[in-house]
Amino acid sequence: MKKILNISEMKQVRGGAAPSKMCGEGEQLYTCTSDYGNGQTSIGAVCAKSGNAAGAAVMSAHGAAGSMTVVCN
Repeated sequence: MKKILNISEMKQVRGGAAPSKMCGEGEQLYTCTSDYGNGQTSIGAVCAKSGNAAGAAVMSAHGAAGSMTVVCN
């Protein structure tokens, strides 16, 4: 199961995908940028097995529909 990090945990994130004690076995910590299509963006982190899975987890957490774009690395 993917874990969406809280603000305190996100402050510990440095760089792109990396192994982390906060993630489950076989997962890495991905930094994701969400673009809402209206000039607003946000950055966060998620544990996942791939960049695509991380993006899907973020989209799911936001209940994303429409023009939201998520890029994770």
